[in-house]
Amino acid sequence: MLSCIKTLNLVFVCIITLFIAGIAHTQVVVDFEDGELDDWEIIDDVDLGDVGPSTWQIRDSTLGLDGKALYQGSNIWGDATDSCLMGTFILYKVEEFTDFVLEIDVAAADNDGMGLVWAYTDTDKHYRVIMMNDVWPSPAPIDGVGGPFVKIAKRVSNDAPWYELLEVVKAGYVPYAEQGRLHWILEVHGGSFTFTREDGLSISAEDQEYKAGYVGIQIYAQQVEFDNFMITSTAAVHPADKLASAWGAVKDHP
Repeated sequence: MLSCIKTLNLVFVCIITLFIAGIAHTQVVVDFEDGELDDWEIIDDVDLGDVGPSTWQIRDSTLGLDGKALYQGSNIWGDATDSCLMGTFILYKVEEFTDFVLEIDVAAADNDGMGLVWAYTDTDKHYRVIMMNDVWPSPAPIDGVGGPFVKIAKRVSNDAPWYELLEVVKAGYVPYAEQGRLHWILEVHGGSFTFTREDGLSISAEDQEYKAGYVGIQIYAQQVEFDNFMITSTAAVHPADKLASAWGAVKDHP
């Protein structure tokens, strides 16, 4: 009888442990204070007007962020006709994410394009949110929307039209503060995306073809610092294999 009670207690503990593991959310925080970019991959886009190269580095912040910051200082831009905002990516390559919340501090030295990418698998397969204070492209032959704006788009090719526009804020767009501290939040759940700035400006879009991939940053002709990169996975975990192993251990328990 005592052995049976002990076994039931062990089963209960295993179930509770697996339940907690199933709802726990993994979180990554990068403050760049170690000066290392070993977990990141830099990719400059194809068919650029200014091929750069990009100059991603970690430096002591000069734009008001905390301590060391990730910095991109070149004026890399493209496409070759300068009708689509492209340039350079830096990707967090430790793991791919499906559902997540990403937060990051930003300080821009210029008025050009910058934003985030997710579900990245290649230059021609990812999503992005990008904002632009400058009145460019002008005219805008690709999607008909010149700056200033914030857009959510889906990359579909390495040649024109490059991106499929999912949503844009144009008439209600408020320019981001240049030379000031900004804070971005990107929330991704399934095929639903919402991006919010520290000033409350928000944009949302959906795409049912969404799949997991890497997350990162995209720059167009912008000199900018980033700090306190924090990503929290909100994907549900269903550890069935762990449950099977735990049950096997229970059965073997004397």
